[in-house]
Amino acid sequence: MYKKLNITILLILCFINIFGQNNRLYEFQNEDGKYGFINSQGKIIIEPKYLIVNDFSDGLSFVSKEVIKNDYKWVCIDTLGNEIFDIKDNFPDTNFSEGFARIKNFEEHWFINKNGENEFGKTWKDGFQNFKNGVAYVSDIKFKDFYPIDMKGNRIGEQTFSRVEIYNSRKEESKIDSPNLIAFEENGLWGFKSKNGTIIIRPQFYKVDKFENGICGVLTEKQLSEIENDYYLDAIIDEKGNILSKQPMHCYMGFEGELIRYYLGPHFSGGPHYLNKFGQKIIPKK
Repeated sequence: MYKKLNITILLILCFINIFGQNNRLYEFQNEDGKYGFINSQGKIIIEPKYLIVNDFSDGLSFVSKEVIKNDYKWVCIDTLGNEIFDIKDNFPDTNFSEGFARIKNFEEHWFINKNGENEFGKTWKDGFQNFKNGVAYVSDIKFKDFYPIDMKGNRIGEQTFSRVEIYNSRKEESKIDSPNLIAFEENGLWGFKSKNGTIIIRPQFYKVDKFENGICGVLTEKQLSEIENDYYLDAIIDEKGNILSKQPMHCYMGFEGELIRYYLGPHFSGGPHYLNKFGQKIIPKK
């Protein structure tokens, strides 16, 4: 009897831990400017107590509560808010991806595993982006001559690449099939056609994003001037062109997991805010 009870408790604890690690969390900012994390329903999972945070990836996030002489004092937490390890006076240059994150100081770059250990026992002078499909890029020279390594830290081939070449090749790899609705412009306004060319939503918007999960961000009111480097939209529509919600959305980023991310002000000011797939605002709550 006791053995069965212990097994049951163990299974429940495993389920809770797996759920906590896999359930995506989203950063938010409170009125004091501190960052915490909510789930896709807006429930506060990790209280806002950090000066700066990175996105969760592979169930881990780099966060900081304090400033040191060179930068923030970074620690790594899990999706339950537990501190797993710190990276001393070093800086996270990427989030975790495929089990590894790239860390750097002013002289070197290296990859750590989920225990915070230098996985390959090696360092490089530079690196670009994270592991993707089992490959990462590093260099023995600052800013140029990047070469691929495998998941054991071994160099693949003799060819070297620039950052632009790596970025463009990965962008091509990430392309997905075209959506059912394709944006088109007519007389300075945007609408959507089907793949066979039938007009589904007549041109009526000043700017449109792309459809994801059946909804799309658009600009319904013409702007007298645009702020540099600010992707501003003001409404969410469905696949029939109906407006589901209207709100100012600066630095519109589209879907990240289950939620759309945007900001209240240009240049990512005003903290991150979110909409669900129905265009409804997600409000942080206990």
